Amino acid sequence: YCRDVASSNKRVYSTFARTRPSDIDISRSVVAVLTHFNFMHVAFVYLKAPNHDFSRLALAIIAAAREKQISVRTVQVYRQPYYYENRRENFSRNPFLDIVRETYKDTRIYVSVGYYHDHIGLMLALDAMQLLDSGEYAAIGVDVDKYESEEAIRYLSGPLRKEPGPRTPQAFRSYLAVAPSPSPSYPVFAREVNRRLQMPPFNFTNPLLAFGGGKVIPVEAAWLHDSVWVYARALAEALTSGEGPRDGRAIAARMRNTTYHSVMGYWVHMDEHGDAEGNYTLLSIDPARPPGLYPLAVLHKSAPEVRFLREMEWPGGQVPLSEPPCGFRGEKCVSHIGAWALGASGGTLALLALAALALYRGWRYEQELDSLLWKIDFRELHLPEEEQRANKLNSNAGGNVSSSTNAVATNEKNGGSTGGVRSSQVSLSSNPDLDFRYSAIFTEVAFYRGRLLAVKRVRRHHIDINREIKKELKIMRDLQHDNVNGFVGACIEPPNVCALSEYCTRGSLKDILENEDIKLDNMFIASLVGDIIRGMIFIHESPLQFHGALRPSNCLVDARWVVKLADFGLKEFRKGELPPSESNALRSHIEGLAYLSPELLRSAGWGKETTNMTEELHDGSPQSDVYAFALVLYELHTRRGPFGGDALPVPSLLHRIAAPDPAPYRPPLDALTAGFDCVRECCTECWAEEPTARPDFKAIRTRLRPLRKGMKPNIFDNMIAMMEKYANNLEALVDERTDQLQEEKKKTEALLEEMLPAPVADQLKRGRRVMPESYDSVTIYFSDIVGFTAMSAESTPLQVVDFLNDLYTCFDSILENFDVYKVETIGDAYMVVSGLPIRNGILHAGEVASMALALLSATRAFRLRHRPDHRLMLRVGLHSGPVCAGVVGLKMPRYCLFGDTVNTASRFESTGAPLKIHCSSACKMLLDQLGGYILEERGIVSMKGKRDQVTYWLRGEEPAAAAARARRRAARDNVQPPGSTDKRGQRSSLKTRNWKNQVGGLHR
Repeated sequence: YCRDVASSNKRVYSTFARTRPSDIDISRSVVAVLTHFNFMHVAFVYLKAPNHDFSRLALAIIAAAREKQISVRTVQVYRQPYYYENRRENFSRNPFLDIVRETYKDTRIYVSVGYYHDHIGLMLALDAMQLLDSGEYAAIGVDVDKYESEEAIRYLSGPLRKEPGPRTPQAFRSYLAVAPSPSPSYPVFAREVNRRLQMPPFNFTNPLLAFGGGKVIPVEAAWLHDSVWVYARALAEALTSGEGPRDGRAIAARMRNTTYHSVMGYWVHMDEHGDAEGNYTLLSIDPARPPGLYPLAVLHKSAPEVRFLREMEWPGGQVPLSEPPCGFRGEKCVSHIGAWALGASGGTLALLALAALALYRGWRYEQELDSLLWKIDFRELHLPEEEQRANKLNSNAGGNVSSSTNAVATNEKNGGSTGGVRSSQVSLSSNPDLDFRYSAIFTEVAFYRGRLLAVKRVRRHHIDINREIKKELKIMRDLQHDNVNGFVGACIEPPNVCALSEYCTRGSLKDILENEDIKLDNMFIASLVGDIIRGMIFIHESPLQFHGALRPSNCLVDARWVVKLADFGLKEFRKGELPPSESNALRSHIEGLAYLSPELLRSAGWGKETTNMTEELHDGSPQSDVYAFALVLYELHTRRGPFGGDALPVPSLLHRIAAPDPAPYRPPLDALTAGFDCVRECCTECWAEEPTARPDFKAIRTRLRPLRKGMKPNIFDNMIAMMEKYANNLEALVDERTDQLQEEKKKTEALLEEMLPAPVADQLKRGRRVMPESYDSVTIYFSDIVGFTAMSAESTPLQVVDFLNDLYTCFDSILENFDVYKVETIGDAYMVVSGLPIRNGILHAGEVASMALALLSATRAFRLRHRPDHRLMLRVGLHSGPVCAGVVGLKMPRYCLFGDTVNTASRFESTGAPLKIHCSSACKMLLDQLGGYILEERGIVSMKGKRDQVTYWLRGEEPAAAAARARRRAARDNVQPPGSTDKRGQRSSLKTRNWKNQVGGLHR
């Protein structure tokens, strides 16, 4: 019989039912009384004290009142119950006196939630303030205990007095009380309980029972009796139906929406929650009866109307108004003439202000159009001839060439608007935003005020800037969205008419789809598709209304693997554009037509027998964008082109699409596997022949929601931050400070020696400048992991980090046995040198060769934790020659190598073979002088930028020679001067700041 309202929540208490009505039920009856008397403005007062907390009930009544549009003017709390009336102590001990003083000007009706004797204090406080004489004030008391008709007088006298005070009956003329209805059969039940208490097993002897001295039986006993009866009835029904006695939900279900006869003498209905519905009585004094509260009306939860048993006699002969006619402060009786005049004046001023604002906005708009903020002088673009011949994208992006190694020139693909061959200069520590492994250069680029921009040439001899073009360029410049490529401006001076936009370093989806090294898993595709949908929704809701040229080459990808839509808008700016003159550009233009919808192709004449391939197309539409998106979606999943790998040649394909065939030509859906049901359904709807039957992008986003199942946010971890902390306690003793300073100095020196070779670090510690130095002969080692790109695409960033850390920790431990210096590691690239900064004659060739053999041997035994069956394929290149070395930078200085030897060593690595050591002739000559190495001539190898060279494979080392060299190394280490450390080859095992963007970004 718990009465807590929280137990009615069947999601939590699914098997709970109760025969005691919830306290919250009384709120509906209270609101019914307020509504009946039109008390629409009330003040609430409730008790909140230890062990006497009515706040939950009060707040429930307040919420129910507000649902009925009843205004709650104020809510007051008193902290202690009121028990008795004492005239001399009224003004100091009655908690309601202060509440009434604070609120009587802002309310006329009080609702008091607490014990019945608390309401006596409220009425006496109102009477003391002489507020009840006029009949303007009234109070409604809420009592959760059952009304006792035999003790009607106690509701005026309180628990500690037998008779009410002299002013109490007069004050209660304006009082109503809502309380649970009395129980007609409860006395009979109490007598029966007392009788049975004398019987076994209780055997409670009560000699006074025969004289009416029975034990007081609380009402909870009756509720408990009802609960046992209701449970027994439900259990019997469940057993009759074959259900188990432990099936709580089934038994609870048989208690809901039922009716039972309570032992207290009335019928009770249990609602759909299994809660017994309460019956409540409205009480008031009856002038025709002795002092006390008597039933005035009957209330019920299922019948919120009030059924009166007699008429209420209010002081003054009428129901009090909850709000005075002129308002609580007389504000409703003020003359409205001034307000009307003020309103008319204000309205006029508002209209004038709106007109002025409209004129100002129009003027401001025209000023912005005339300001030509989008206009860019072509002479401000940095387009040097040498960059045009090499690559518009330099790895330094700011003009400062990284000097870790010489630049390694690599050829990229043909294509893009320029149709030329682009070469990309990259180094082992290139800009982390420019991923040279995956980006292909398909567009012309230029630097403008330090920003790298993409240049889109517009094939027009001249252009007249009219108002429509100004508006169009302004709209383009104002469009800002994470998935829309930003428009920067345009050049309009012939013959350099072009549009400039932000450059995306990873190229386009076309580049990614054509790069077989990049594996597109479901999560990767879902992320790319989500970006495209968000960008298209933004464009469709913008003034442009449609894209018009949606295709993979116009879906650019930035360094964070976020898709940005490009090449839309500028319809007027590009109107009258000449057809492409170069064959590659013309072919790319025709291939792009395959993404146009059938209605656009027909409007361009492709459904006819003869077609002009360069004929200008009609405007696009949102529906044609939907059609093109489905082709992009199809191509992302199949990677076989928009119409599959066996598609017709483009001209024939366009004629076939535009042909008015009863069975429209569409890509084959069998290329999509069974796991892409939502993709097939979405493509089918988007390829509908009737444009109006195609869904919009918001509907597409809903249909493709299953693709995003299981997606996780990208996590970049293993970020290493090395910090040094110095003590600042100036009051410490000199000896302690000296010890601390020496300790910190040792840590700093240790950190410096980890970053730089020991001799270079020693010079820096002495405050000397490290001058660049030339070395006549050193040997450089380059290696990388064959298939690293594919393996990274199939692994999580954490797995790649763990794999590289395990591998390079193994490599670093091997390097400690040789006279070598590790220059750096970038991703899977590993660079080591011997012969500097301490010259060692020609021994550097042997040190590097022996080290390479040891690393190759360790690689064969190395196993990946997350792919134990995968065999690691190390490719090694060695070359000997002169270099120049020096320290570069002040913040985190680096020891860098320069010279053609570095470039050549890299070429030997890239032209090598897995699990082999590719050796140059120069290195082979030194190894022959040292003796003991087994080399095999590979033959003549052609290298980019080098003449044909005879190269060799380093196969191994003779055991005797290897043992002798090992003894010499051990002897050299043993005779090392005390206190010196030779950390030539060791630095941190991972340089995550350079390669994390390449590896982590792949798994966005």
